[in-house]
Amino acid sequence: MGFARVIVLLSLWSFSSSATVYSSFLENGSWTSNASVFECRLTHTVPSYGNAVFHTRAGETSEFYLEGDTGRLKEGEATLLARSPIWAEVRRQVEIGQIPMIREKRAVQLPSATTERMLSELYSGQELVIAYDPWYGSEDPLQLAITTVGFRAAYDSYLTCLAGLLPVNFDQIRRTSIYYASGQVEELQLAERRKLDNIVAYVKADPSVREFFIDGHTDSVGTREVNLAVAQKRAEQVTNYLIKKGVPKEAITSRWHGERYPIASNETPAGRAKNRRVTIRLERVTLED
Repeated sequence: MGFARVIVLLSLWSFSSSATVYSSFLENGSWTSNASVFECRLTHTVPSYGNAVFHTRAGETSEFYLEGDTGRLKEGEATLLARSPIWAEVRRQVEIGQIPMIREKRAVQLPSATTERMLSELYSGQELVIAYDPWYGSEDPLQLAITTVGFRAAYDSYLTCLAGLLPVNFDQIRRTSIYYASGQVEELQLAERRKLDNIVAYVKADPSVREFFIDGHTDSVGTREVNLAVAQKRAEQVTNYLIKKGVPKEAITSRWHGERYPIASNETPAGRAKNRRVTIRLERVTLED
């Protein structure tokens, strides 16, 4: 695929009489989509600069980032534009807003609301432009263009990927707490069952998760003997729930501690509520080739 750094004189669509533009040739598509149940990426290759990436991780909102080979951009603010491509009969240019730039390889990182607006503009046929000043002292502004050539097909694959993402990612479940009402042992609340179901859904997709450590805890209300027995019942309840959902029994280590390891003060109702818990810790094991 032939790409090149294009230096052009701009008139209607530029901020000055001349600018350095990073872009792909119009006849070449430079979009790719990478899909898994863990994350989705929609990547636009910008010749001589790097990649513009739309990224959604399981359990998280979307983000956009601009990643270059070197930290070549001036720190400060740039202008993000949506504009009609040069071949459009009706020309339109809209300023989406000012965006922060840092002098790092990942020079731009934008939140979900801006990311979704950018995708919407691209889908409607508008190209995106990030206009900024170079840090190395040139008087000419720079423009980085994200073109629409080849976008639709890659975007369709990206949307298909989004529909198949897991509900959570590993970082969200690697340390999970299941909470109980005071004196509760027999029944898990709906919100807590959903946490366990999310864990099961993730570990079925990720074979590197091989170890589960389950620890039962209570608040300080009651005797130590009673609290130890309650902690045991809670730990066993969570263990049995996971086993019934398909987690291998031999992968689980279950323990109980009663009131011994509080994470909050037992002097307040809120603190006691935090201490009535079963904690689940997941560990990954490196898989051999």
